[in-house]
This record gives sequence, structure tokens and C-alpha cells, in this order.
Amino acid sequence: GHGFRSDLVDMLIQLKPAFLRFPGQSLRNAFRWKDSVGPWEQRPGHFGDVWNYWTDDGLGFFEGLQLAEDIGAMPVWVFNSGISHTDEIDTRVIAPFVQDALDGIEFAIGPPTSRWGSLRASMGHPQPFDLRYVGVGNEDCGKLNYLGVGQIAQLVELRVKKLKTYPLDVQQMFSNAHVFDKTPRNGPKAFVSEYALIGDRQARNGTLFGAVSEAGFLIGLETNRLDCTFILTIALQDIIAVMRRIGFLY
Repeated sequence: GHGFRSDLVDMLIQLKPAFLRFPGQSLRNAFRWKDSVGPWEQRPGHFGDVWNYWTDDGLGFFEGLQLAEDIGAMPVWVFNSGISHTDEIDTRVIAPFVQDALDGIEFAIGPPTSRWGSLRASMGHPQPFDLRYVGVGNEDCGKLNYLGVGQIAQLVELRVKKLKTYPLDVQQMFSNAHVFDKTPRNGPKAFVSEYALIGDRQARNGTLFGAVSEAGFLIGLETNRLDCTFILTIALQDIIAVMRRIGFLY
């Protein structure tokens, strides 16, 4: 039901991922999940103003949940918090966003007799999906209304993994090698979903100092791996820099 090529899914299964976080990062200013479910030909689609291309939303909320189930991974749905790269809402008007998140959760795990659970059932999945974790927003830091994310989490009444953000300056990245050394071992789990040094020089070409600083940060994660619980790291900018050096990107 997810619509992916079987050979690609087979490769994902071989990786044995523990979880699948979706719909993805910087998909657009807001992922409107209700526009991404139901018959594919009736989905309105959208223009992604972050990456500047059109998508028909054939890979929607349902397909993400189905893919996670098919590959044996735990789904982690990141819902809209009202904050994006280019826009944000006042925290006093977050009620529609909270309701939208609750409706999405009902679609995923509600009984087939519920309003949104019945839509899921009509799409061929009457049994609830195994959705246990959600994320509130993506890359929302640095905004005036960022503290509203906490209010949304409380109103949704789910245990949301705390997302820790890290400064991107080279010196600060290196100093974060010890950021987890004094983290309480009985507190909430740490989820490092992405790390990268982003700047004109670092992002395009990579630097030795940048590589050393990221290595130092990774050593800190490795040192605390048994005590600081759950950590995932992705250094996308480093991959891009390497691809530029060998001629794949310009």
C-alpha cells in the first residue's frame, strides 16, 4: 500500500531500521496531512516553496505509516507546529494546529468506527497502525513563537521526544563534545536527529577544522552511548561537500 518499488523496500528492510521519521525535513512550510490521504487522484498536491518543485502528494501520511509497518520500523510522525522556515503563527491561535494533530493521530490509531479511523479503514487498513511517538515541528528553533511548541505538546497529551538543537559554529560544535557528559541518566532520552556545520565555506567545500569539530562531537556521542540512550546522527552537509569534491555536485 505504500507504492514504493519493491527492490528499494527490500534494501530498506536489509538495513533493519528501528524507526521511520516522516514526512521528512523541510517538506514545505506546512505538511497538511489531510490533503495527502484518500484516493491519490483526488489529492490536490502542493508546491514546495523550500525546494521549489511540485509534488502530487502520492506519498502521503497513509503511505508513510504503511511503509514503516512493511519494513518493521516504528513510525515517528512529525506534525505541523505552525512554525516554518519562512512563517510562524502566534501561540495564542494554536488550537487548529492542535486539533489537526489530534485528527492525524486518530487517523493512525483510532478505531475504524471513528471519523478519521474510518477513512484509514476505507483505504485498506482497518487495524490501527503502531504509532507511539510523534514529533512537534521540524527545525523550528530561532523563531519568536518557538515556546508554543511546548504548549502544543501538552495539549496533544502525548509523550514527545525532546529534540535537542545544537549551534552550528565550528568552535561551538567542537565544544559540544562534552555536552552529554553531565546529562541525567534517569531523564528523558536524547534524540539527536541531525548534525551539520552549515556556512558558505563549510557547506560547499568542507574544512579540516569543520571535520575535526564534528568528529569531536561524535566522540562525545560515542562516549555516552550506553548512558544517554537513543541517538541518531546525520551529517548531510559533509556528504554534499564530498560529492562536490569528486565532481557529482557543483
